Amino acid sequence: MKNKIKQELENIEIPKEFELMSQKGINKAYSEMNNNRKKSKWLIASAAILFLSIGSLSTPVVKASIQNALNVILADKFQKMENGSEIPPEEVLVSVEENSNGELITTYISGSQERTENENGDFSVSDGKTIASYTKNDNKFLIEANDNPGPPIESKIFSEFEKEKIQSLGTKKILDRDAEVYKITISNEETLELWFDKTTDVLVREVQIIKGKTYEEGKLISVKTIDKKSNLDLFKIEAPKEANIIDHTKK
Repeated sequence: MKNKIKQELENIEIPKEFELMSQKGINKAYSEMNNNRKKSKWLIASAAILFLSIGSLSTPVVKASIQNALNVILADKFQKMENGSEIPPEEVLVSVEENSNGELITTYISGSQERTENENGDFSVSDGKTIASYTKNDNKFLIEANDNPGPPIESKIFSEFEKEKIQSLGTKKILDRDAEVYKITISNEETLELWFDKTTDVLVREVQIIKGKTYEEGKLISVKTIDKKSNLDLFKIEAPKEANIIDHTKK
C-alpha cells in the first residue's frame, strides 16, 4: 500500500509478550479503520489483514519450502496487485464498490498508477511516483512523494505465514467473473476469505468470519476495463480549481 498507514505499520515494534487483541478490541479497531482508511490497490478493505499480521506474530514463523506453497502464492498475488502487473498496459481496470456507509467508491488501476473517487467528492491519485489526495470538506489537496519502496506489507506477512493455515477454496463467481478464493485460519474462532479476480489478480472481496458471523466492509458493484490512451488524464496530479494545495514534495 502506498499510504502512510502501511508505512507506520511496517515500523511498529510489537513486544514479544503481545498477544492477539480481544474480540471487542478487534471490532472497535475494524470499525474505526473502515471510517478513516484510504483506498489502495485492492477493491475491498484489508483491515482484517492487519489483525492477521498481529495474530501471526504469536505463531511460529514457517518459511516456504516449495514454490507452490499457498502462503507464497498469496504473497505473490499481493506483490502483483501492488504493481498492477497482471493488468494489460493498454487498459485501465475500473471497479465500483459500495462501502459500509452506502457510499459508492470508484477505483481506477493501471500498472503502478491508481485513482480512487468517492461520491462525496474526495479523491486520491498516484502516478507511481507521487501521491495526492483531495478532501472536499476542507478543500485541501495534499501532495506527497511515494517513498515506500519494497514489497507491500501483506506480501511480507504471507511469505512468513504458516502455509498449513491456508486453504484453497477453488474458483467461485463474483459478478460473472472468476475469482480464486483462499481461506485463512486466524484462530479457532476467526477465519478470513480472500477473493482474487482470476484475470487481474486484484483482491475483489474480503470476508471475515468471527464466531460464525460474517463481516464485509464493502460490496463490489461492477468491474470492467477501459482504454488507457483515452483516459490518461485520470492519473494526472492536478488539484481542483481554487483548492488549498499542500505540497510536501517541495523542499
